Amino acid sequence: MRLDSESNIVWKRGIIRGILTLKREKEWGTSLGVLAGVLLLVQILFVILIGMQGAESLLKSRTDIRLEILENAAPQETGQFFSILQEQEYIKDAAFITKEQAFERAKTYDPELTEFIEKFGMSNPFPDTVGITLRSLDDYKVLKGFLEQSQWKGVIDPTFLSDVTDQEKQIYELLRVTNAGRSLTTIILILVGIILIFIIMELVKRRVLSRSNEITVEKLVGSSPLSMFIPFATETCVLLLVSILISGAICIVTMLLLPFIIPAFQNSGTLSVLGAEIQPKMFSLLPSFIVAEIILAPLFSAGGTWLAMRKELSAKTLSANSA
Repeated sequence: MRLDSESNIVWKRGIIRGILTLKREKEWGTSLGVLAGVLLLVQILFVILIGMQGAESLLKSRTDIRLEILENAAPQETGQFFSILQEQEYIKDAAFITKEQAFERAKTYDPELTEFIEKFGMSNPFPDTVGITLRSLDDYKVLKGFLEQSQWKGVIDPTFLSDVTDQEKQIYELLRVTNAGRSLTTIILILVGIILIFIIMELVKRRVLSRSNEITVEKLVGSSPLSMFIPFATETCVLLLVSILISGAICIVTMLLLPFIIPAFQNSGTLSVLGAEIQPKMFSLLPSFIVAEIILAPLFSAGGTWLAMRKELSAKTLSANSA
């Protein structure tokens, strides 16, 4: 019980000393800026990982296919094809789009073309089409096998089969790129974490060097290694926690302002769709990641401080043994 009581006193005094030292000294501004910058980089890399995951989910969900119906296809065969197609398990949704409906839709996204056609009395150039949404990216091959059946040769334009294959290849190629980017970002994130440890070590070494006289006095009066270690670890932990809060606030504000900084995220396009895909994940996972950083901050502080002070701590122990 006496040992536990003494240990608690050492911990309390060490933590108080570390906090009071930070209040007394005003030379930690640069250290705080360096730590906040590194942690901001860590958080940005985490956001990039979320973006990669969102891009992968978006690519996997992009299974929309448009099949063109041959102009001379019999209505009965077309109806039979569409009916059987809807019954397939791998079809999430299917819609029959007539040439008239296609023409009306073209008035929205390409009004100049429709005005030109109407002005010169041209016939409707749009064919009947079938819009398909697959349940999974892996269902491309199954759909292709279904469309290659001989009974549909007089219904579906055969050139669209190659288009389906090309679309499948392009999506898988993009998925390989996103997977490679995610792996590379993860490696960089790990390297930055290692660099953070070295930065903590360097900061602690400088603080130890600037207070070498104080440490010498502690050794002379017989202070334990723990009583020397805790104040420096506390200082580092406080700086790390403040840096996490500062960098987290900057990262969240930047993400909120990103649509205004980059207008492409607001316009209707790929970036807009990607932003809508990753925004919910980002604002749910980023705060959790910052909380995880706060939880890990004492471990990083203790590890970096011990690595920086291990010679001083071991020297104290050796002198005590020799005495």
